[in-house]
Amino acid sequence: MTHYMIELALWMLVIFLIGCLLGFLLRRMFGSDSSGSVQLPASVEHRTVPVQPVPPATQSEPAAPVMPVAPVTRVEPVVPPAANPAAVAMQAVGRMERPRGLDAPRGGKPDDLLLIRGIGPKNQKILHTLGFFHFDQIAAWTAEQIDWVDDHLKFNGRIGREEWVEQARLLHAGNDEEFERRFGAKRSK
Repeated sequence: MTHYMIELALWMLVIFLIGCLLGFLLRRMFGSDSSGSVQLPASVEHRTVPVQPVPPATQSEPAAPVMPVAPVTRVEPVVPPAANPAAVAMQAVGRMERPRGLDAPRGGKPDDLLLIRGIGPKNQKILHTLGFFHFDQIAAWTAEQIDWVDDHLKFNGRIGREEWVEQARLLHAGNDEEFERRFGAKRSK
């Protein structure tokens, strides 16, 4: 079996070298102009930077005939300064707002958050530790507050996809018919 693997590797190497040789020959025959110019994207701003001339040779060296040479310039792309990752993170956090939680459920009894599709027992416990016990709390979340909870729970947009806020509004309003029409039958406790 090892013999076949070695033979396969050698054949692949031979084919690779033949491809390189063909590519080289085709490039020489049909390649682009030999001026070596490179096209830069239009979004890159150019500026010309003069190149400093070479100082004259010392007296001990024989002088070579001087030929006129056009000034050489080098094109450097102007790159905008990179964004500071900490500043970007602070801007992202600035757009998020922590929803106000409660210390304990009102009346000593929380709503059954498991009725909201997408909230399981583990998520319900986490929401309780954050101070969210009732449907009206979740129903009142703004987009910034949803972003905060979504980021805190590492859900990557799940709260919006599963429409937790809309489900909580319907459950808080007691609109069981609309809830069942849009999200299916309530789960039994």
